Amino acid sequence: MTPSSTKDLMEIGESKYAVVVAVAKRARVLSERKRNDENYRLSSMVSNALDDIMKGRIKID
Repeated sequence: MTPSSTKDLMEIGESKYAVVVAVAKRARVLSERKRNDENYRLSSMVSNALDDIMKGRIKID
């Protein structure tokens, strides 16, 4: 997966702060589900959360 550009992220949220908070909240939800998995990696949860937001599966309030 290629990282999203800042320009693309700014089109989704009102500010960088809003995007970062949304990604962090989504990553926490994903990590709670996978915590007992032996292949658990927080960095992959952050990538998945960012991907969810970029694809519009999660909306930023």
